[in-house]
Amino acid sequence: MKKLTASVILVIMIVTIALLAGCSGGAQTAEVDLTFDNLGSKPNAEAAAKATPIDKSTLKFSDEDTTDPEVLASIIKVILIANQNNVDCDFYAAAAYGTGEAKFKVGKDNIVGSMDTREWRVYDNGEYFFDSYGLVVGGHSIKEDGSIGNVSDALVSALSAVLNYTERVYSPDCKTFYTSKNGKSDDKTLTRYPSLDAVEYSKPKSKKSSLDNYIQENYYRNDFREFTSDNWDESIPPITSGLLRYDEENGIYYLECETNCEDESVLELSIESMKKSSGTDIFKYAKKRLKIEIWECGLIKNYINENVWEATLLPTTLKLKGSSDNFYEQRFTYNKEDLKVMVVPESIKQNMMK
Repeated sequence: MKKLTASVILVIMIVTIALLAGCSGGAQTAEVDLTFDNLGSKPNAEAAAKATPIDKSTLKFSDEDTTDPEVLASIIKVILIANQNNVDCDFYAAAAYGTGEAKFKVGKDNIVGSMDTREWRVYDNGEYFFDSYGLVVGGHSIKEDGSIGNVSDALVSALSAVLNYTERVYSPDCKTFYTSKNGKSDDKTLTRYPSLDAVEYSKPKSKKSSLDNYIQENYYRNDFREFTSDNWDESIPPITSGLLRYDEENGIYYLECETNCEDESVLELSIESMKKSSGTDIFKYAKKRLKIEIWECGLIKNYINENVWEATLLPTTLKLKGSSDNFYEQRFTYNKEDLKVMVVPESIKQNMMK
């Protein structure tokens, strides 16, 4: 998934923390539970029948990481089938959370900042709704001797006021998209996830976009319903190693793979998105590992993205260099009748179009 906002805005956040390090503080966070609305449940017969199934006989498996070209080609094939099925299906709902921790060297100390993100989306026969937000959850310094220093409550509050973000998108027909980024969050927002009331949108003030503009502005490759926007052209190649297993009892394919971070064309859209958001011209993924579960019918069950990036902040006189470790997990369901939490009231939809 390309949307890793937790790591994007930390680039800016760390500069401020580095200049203003002091005492202690942080927003209230919460453990994330993705078991609501039967996320990760087996697709119903109707959804499974419409999807392109995975032909096990055409794949080569490996229980351990390998560079075997046949295994890597099999991994790519499974991902592409699932990705296209996600675009073609009539209904899906997905929820996700992300965590990011960025570290920059300032003098002899390392300055660390962290942020959490939450999101969920529902696509229903041409109607689309997306809800996402992120909050600063703390910052600290690591001294040369390994001891931990803190940052002030006032600084964390100031950073939160500037860097906390909200985004809500609604499209009634997948031709016109209404986006609002003026929601209000607070230090309890993360604990209220996945409720739609976690963020308050009293006056949406939505921006209206066409389908093409929405895809371009959000750095999707082909379609906003895809779960990956990486470049899977095998001539690059897109991955350097991986493993692929099949759980026959449950009918689930499980894969892990290392993304080719040396060829920037593989992650070009993610890189461009990060550069635009962070205001830096030097940005590189150092590592990206995917862990994905896919049902034998070809629909995705679970997606985990673990990545590390490195950046240099050229706009600053300090020319800070740093890195960030990030985690993103997203679970899917194709069973509309299971939704209880992720049901969007008509009043919210109508307000988005005002």
